Order: sequence, then C-alpha cells, then structure tokens
Amino acid sequence: MSDYAKLKALAEAATPGRVHDRLDSCGGGLKYECFGDDGSLVLKVDHKNDEWGFVGDKGEADEAFFLACTPAAVLELIAENERLGGDLSYAVVLAENRQLKAECEGLRADAERLAKATAFVRQLSDAAGKQPSVATGYLHDILTAMSKESGQ
Repeated sequence: MSDYAKLKALAEAATPGRVHDRLDSCGGGLKYECFGDDGSLVLKVDHKNDEWGFVGDKGEADEAFFLACTPAAVLELIAENERLGGDLSYAVVLAENRQLKAECEGLRADAERLAKATAFVRQLSDAAGKQPSVATGYLHDILTAMSKESGQ
C-alpha cells in the first residue's frame, strides 16, 4: 500500500486509544464475526448469547495486536513512512542493493581481466627485450593504452 490517504482518514476519524474492558452484559442484539485470511474465526460478538471476544489459538495475540493498533500508532507509522520518502520500501532498497552489488562484481571481474591482460603483454614485451621491431613497438603501444585505461 503506497497511498495511505484512506487509512490516514480512517485513523483520524477513529476514537483514540483502546479500552480493554470485558463487559459481563451489554444487552441488545449485536452480532459480529471477524475471520482471518485463512478463514479462521478471530473475533466473535453475540450479545444475546453472551459471547464476545477474540477466539481461537491466536486469540490473545490477536487481542494484543488490536489493542496496540490505535489510531495514534497508525498515524505515527504513516508519518514515519512519509518522512522516509513515502514510496521508499525495503523491497525497493533491497533490489537496488542487489543490482549495485552485481555491477560491482562485474567491475571487479573486468579489472581482474585487464590486470591479467596487462601482465601478459608486459611478459611479451620483456621477452622481446630491446630488440627493435614492429612487434616490440606494438607491445609498448598496447601497454601504454592499457595503463591509461586502468588508471596506472
């Protein structure tokens, strides 16, 4: 979710804080059920039959999350996200990091190949010695060009 406008409006309109009271009896006929993404019942309210609260294996954890998820907490997270640039997400940063690492590895490999090629041409040049020949001149020209490219 990159557009938090609707969530922010809901948080601003909601009652601040959470009250953790379990009422013995509320009367009336309110009935409500909330299910998790996996289809499990998370919250059940049936005042006529005196049933209410978070249910299931994760009932306590669900209730703790609900109590911590206050409008103020949501607004604080939205503000922090906006301070960080809004669309700057961990996944984007991670992808950019991986791309930069791959580019660095490629540059390292290129530098190693250039160093090996330079060493090979130096060996050829040293083997040719000071004998004046067209080949020796070419070897010196190649070494000069390779040294300029590698910054040496």
